[in-house]
Amino acid sequence: MGGPGGGNLLQSWGWGAFKAAQGWRPHRWIAQDPAAGDWLAACQVLVRPIAGGLAYGYCPRGPALAAPGDAEAAAALLRTAANELRRERVLRLQCDPEWPVGDADTHRLLVRCRLRELGFDVQHRQTWLVDLPGDATALMARLPSTARRNVRLAERSGVVVERSEGGTALEAFVPLYEATAARQGYVGRPAWYLRGLVAALGASVFVARLDGEPVAGAIVVAFGPRCCYLFGGTHAAAAAARPGYALHHAIMRWGLAQGCSIYDMWGVPRRFDPADPAHGYATFKTRWGGRLASHTGLLEVPLWGPLDPALRAAERLVLRRRPLLT
Repeated sequence: MGGPGGGNLLQSWGWGAFKAAQGWRPHRWIAQDPAAGDWLAACQVLVRPIAGGLAYGYCPRGPALAAPGDAEAAAALLRTAANELRRERVLRLQCDPEWPVGDADTHRLLVRCRLRELGFDVQHRQTWLVDLPGDATALMARLPSTARRNVRLAERSGVVVERSEGGTALEAFVPLYEATAARQGYVGRPAWYLRGLVAALGASVFVARLDGEPVAGAIVVAFGPRCCYLFGGTHAAAAAARPGYALHHAIMRWGLAQGCSIYDMWGVPRRFDPADPAHGYATFKTRWGGRLASHTGLLEVPLWGPLDPALRAAERLVLRRRPLLT
């Protein structure tokens, strides 16, 4: 129950190191079987100072569990984390694990760990997963007919995809990403964040070119069995050449070469609403086949017992609407 395909990039050592460069302090715990020594549960909590010596804790996509529904291991892990975080004057600890929504095991975990469901999210509650078969030939054969047709159309149009680990490819990607964010009406990450992420995680930058010009791009990380698509961008004027199809097909082929068995397309909205600016990219992800994976939203871990409600109010006063999760 560490997540679909095993583990999550946001619980990795590299992600903690990347966030440490932005002012977060990563703390890591693991629960082990005392007899066999096998790991049972693990979590990485990112702690950020706020004011007056106080701090906030966030466990992105954790805790991870070796066995689905191991409530005892999860509870023991969170108790240990809470004890240590209280000593650091952490006001609140929030998490959003990859525990399936509506699952009996998840319900047992929420009750046993005394987790409180919050009314908002940090990470997407849903992601789109595409299973990767054994080789590139099988991959093409398993794609839905619309995806196959558009991949071939992109090839005939002369779209060429290149991969690098930064450099000129990243600089070509940034304007595509910024233009897409402006076009679709969401707040994107700044260029320095993208550069730092690529360097810290050894991420790959894919750029699709048409007549030498960048028309689509993506930042991707291979993590265990998952090939994770993190950020993307396209040039609206080149849509007829279907560069996005050439791009994602190339990413999937590369993922296969890295030994990945799942392409994690990293988030879709909770509701597929044509009026939502995100509807287009969400629908595009579904055109590759695959399946929807739905997880719990943001949860609060009890830290201070009866004092928790008062501390939530104090946190709101201290922050005065300043963003924390950046």
